[in-house]
Amino acid sequence: MAWPKGVPRKKKVDTEPKPQTTETEVKAEAPKKERKPRVAKEKKEEVSYAVDEDTVEIRKKLDEHTLDPFIPITVDKIECEFVHLTQWMGLIPETGSETRGGRYSGSHFPVKGCNQTVWPVLAYIKTDLDKYREAGYDDKTIYAGCINYLSGITAGKKKKYGNLFPYTFSIKEDKIIATFVTDDRKNKNFWSEGVIR
Repeated sequence: MAWPKGVPRKKKVDTEPKPQTTETEVKAEAPKKERKPRVAKEKKEEVSYAVDEDTVEIRKKLDEHTLDPFIPITVDKIECEFVHLTQWMGLIPETGSETRGGRYSGSHFPVKGCNQTVWPVLAYIKTDLDKYREAGYDDKTIYAGCINYLSGITAGKKKKYGNLFPYTFSIKEDKIIATFVTDDRKNKNFWSEGVIR
C-alpha cells in the first residue's frame, strides 16, 4: 500500500546507544599505510631454438636484408628495371603473352610507423650489381637505390608504379628478389591487387 499524500513519515529513532570512544582508541584507529602489492619476480628463461645453427644463421641474414620502409638509407637512384613476368609464371599453361613488373602479395605485413595504407608487392629487379659493388655500395644501399629509381619513374603527370618503399630483399645470381610496399592498391603494372583487411 502506498503512503498517503500530505501525511509526514515518522523518523526512525535509534534505540541502541552509541558506544563512547576514548582518546586512546581514536589514536589506535588512525589510518594504516597501504602496502604495495607483491609482484612475483619474472624468471628469465633461456631461449632454446628447435632448429640447427645453419637455420639460425639464415634467419640472421634475413634480418640483415630487411629495411624500415619509412626511414630512407640513401637518396641515390640506381638505374634498374623490373624483370617482367607472366601472370602465373609458367605454373599453368597460359594463352596470353602479357607481362607485368610484379605481383601484389596476399600476405599481411606488419609494416609499422606509417600514417598511410600500403600494400606489399613481390618482384624481380635487374641491375648491374658488380658495377655498383665496385663503386662501394653495399647490397642494402643498391636495393634501396633501385626502389628510389623505380619510384621516380613517371607516366605523364603520375608516378608509373606509385610511391614505392623498400622492405625486404635477397640476391640470387644477377637479380634482386624484392618485396616492397606501395601506396597504390590497383596499379596496372602489377598483377592482382592489394588485399584489404
